Amino acid sequence: HQENLYPVKEKSDLDIGLPDFTGDEEYLAKLSSTLLQIWRSFKPDIVYYLAGADPYEDDQLGQLKLTKAGLKKRDNWVISKCLEKKVPLVILLAGGYAFRVEDTVDIHCHTCRIATMLFGRPLP
Repeated sequence: HQENLYPVKEKSDLDIGLPDFTGDEEYLAKLSSTLLQIWRSFKPDIVYYLAGADPYEDDQLGQLKLTKAGLKKRDNWVISKCLEKKVPLVILLAGGYAFRVEDTVDIHCHTCRIATMLFGRPLP
């Protein structure tokens, strides 16, 4: 998450704050290293994946700078890892305050397309 976006935070077991203007490369590197560390630490019974659109570079509220391509890579990586580990996955679409609502819709649709492709079920 963006460290400075919501200054009041609840205590959690693992909190990874990212600086403003973090882009695809840094975000994806931090995501993959952190999730690999988590996978080594324990085996979850289920994963709830909050696939937020608010890290998008044209979001009105956030200051992270992920491109649509970066968000697709994020979704592909998380969903693929859950399939690889054979862990049930719940995907929740969240956030997204892009200047153009079509961008937010596009981001969420890509999350669904990636999931259906990886699960082997094409969208109608």
